[in-house]
Order: sequence, then structure tokens, then C-alpha cells
Amino acid sequence: MKKLLIATAVALSFAASAADVSVSGVRDFNGADTHGLRVGIAAAGLNFSVTQIEDKYNRYAVGKDFELATVGPVKFSAGAAGVFQDTRGANDSGYGLTAGVKTTVNLAKSVDFVVGAERFIGQDRVKAYNGNVVTAGLAVKF
Repeated sequence: MKKLLIATAVALSFAASAADVSVSGVRDFNGADTHGLRVGIAAAGLNFSVTQIEDKYNRYAVGKDFELATVGPVKFSAGAAGVFQDTRGANDSGYGLTAGVKTTVNLAKSVDFVVGAERFIGQDRVKAYNGNVVTAGLAVKF
């Protein structure tokens, strides 16, 4: 599945002009600590992402980041997104919201290192997955 997410990110990067494509490792601290992978595209002022956490769930999100401050090469931002969570192996998929903060450090002309933390809050069907998620990865600008 990780190869599929990476291939999707690469394919979408060729289709999207003036877009940032990111691939991040994810850790979900809800209940038992679980790991996963996130692929995202930032284009036209919006962020689109797919997050897969082991064999637990997939989250599809659309949101926006708002820049807070820049200190040298480091940018701080906050964001929010609407989310659909596809809970695997269970009939309790549903919708939710995320709110979080992100720090971006420019490594090269078109490559950034991104670290973020977010809080997921979902409707009753997915409230068992409410909790904090931390991400770290690379974003490439096209």
C-alpha cells in the first residue's frame, strides 16, 4: 500500500502544476501507538491528503493552512481540514475535522522538511479514533 501511495503522489505531481507534493511518516497516538504514511498535494491554496494508518483506517482530507510567522528559514503555520475516515474492517466510517500546527524548514531550492501535529475530532461513528497525530516528512515544489 505504501508503494501505491508514493506512486499516486508522483503521478499527481506530474498532473498538477505549481504544486507541493509531500510524503510523510505518521504516528497516531490514539490508543495503541500506530504508524502510517501520508501523501499530500498543496495546490490552488488547498491541501489534499491521504493518510493510511496500518490496517486501521484511511483518512482523506481537504483543508487549508494559514501562515503564522517566519523566522529565518523556518515557517510556522496553522491549518484545518475536513476529513472522511474509511475505517477498515468495520462499518463505522465517518466524517471529522482536524486542526493543527506545522513547521517547515527549507532544505534546498524546492525541498522542505515538514513537521506537524494535529488533533482529529470525528462524528459519533468515528469518535473512537479522536486523538493526536504527529507527522514528519519532505515536501517537493513543482
